[in-house]
Amino acid sequence: MDDNKTASALERFEQDEARIRTKIRRTMRQQSFIWWISIVAAAGFFGWIGMAHHQQGIPLEELAADALPILMVVTILITTLYIVFIFLYFSIGRRIYHSKSVNFMHLNEHLHPDDHHEFVWHSYFWRDCNRVQRRMDAAFVVTLKVFKLSTIFALIVFLQFAWMELMDISGQEMADEHYAYLGLIDLTLFSVLVLFIIVLITIRIGKLGQQKDPHGKTGKGNYYEPDQE
Repeated sequence: MDDNKTASALERFEQDEARIRTKIRRTMRQQSFIWWISIVAAAGFFGWIGMAHHQQGIPLEELAADALPILMVVTILITTLYIVFIFLYFSIGRRIYHSKSVNFMHLNEHLHPDDHHEFVWHSYFWRDCNRVQRRMDAAFVVTLKVFKLSTIFALIVFLQFAWMELMDISGQEMADEHYAYLGLIDLTLFSVLVLFIIVLITIRIGKLGQQKDPHGKTGKGNYYEPDQE
């Protein structure tokens, strides 16, 4: 192996990997912010209802009139954040796939087979990328991501039931626009989730797909230039 080419390839690899990991960490911070905003928004609404009813003694029938439009806005807000949350996963997956199919492949072409760098997808979710990776790390990462996603999903479903309960308490009849509102939330909730599952199955999160030779020796496609700002 040419030492100069190897050193150059290693330097480029480290630069590209550092850039990708920085972007992934930034995206993960955005997801955490979205998750906390969703929790705080829902907790704030129900906290207001609880204080007004139990501490100030306002009947739920009176609260329902003001609470219904507020709850509708909160539900729409959290549903919108839920969509953004999932699409940020697509961004993370694309960058990890890029690292495997381009950065690692390009570097290993310049290294002896015994010195090949091993690709570990879940290492991108840890702040310390040099930590020793364990088998349980992958399960922990997947569990944490599923927990956050399922929390927002369950929260939206709960808000819908709370909205219908307030409608019943206020004595209002469900009209066409109310059913349309609930249907739109349900359609958004499940269609985006199904899309997310389809993407995970497609890229096979454990292996992140099988990459063809980027130089066209065994096929075309799937070669990207390094991520740029």
